[in-house]
Amino acid sequence: MEITPVLSQLQQRAGSEGLSRSRELNTETEEQQTFSDMIQDAINSVDEAQKISDQKTQDLIMGNSDNVHEVMIAMEKAQLSFQLMVEIRNKAVDTYKELSRMQI
Repeated sequence: MEITPVLSQLQQRAGSEGLSRSRELNTETEEQQTFSDMIQDAINSVDEAQKISDQKTQDLIMGNSDNVHEVMIAMEKAQLSFQLMVEIRNKAVDTYKELSRMQI
């Protein structure tokens, strides 16, 4: 399915001026954030989730908190975000290996 017919229908429904304006805003936003910025933001997000998990665990151990449920949720969030980051890294490495094997 081609995107052009769908895009033209959306433009007709939304009005070409409003859609053009939002497209310009999206382009400016995309230009400001590079791929390396996106990766760095994702790594920082995973790091922050891990720090929050560590802090909540430390608070529970020290007796500053008695909410085990909240600690477990923070630990699971940190674990899931780390696993996602590792899988994305693995996929990027696999893609790089595949590209390096291609003959030009």
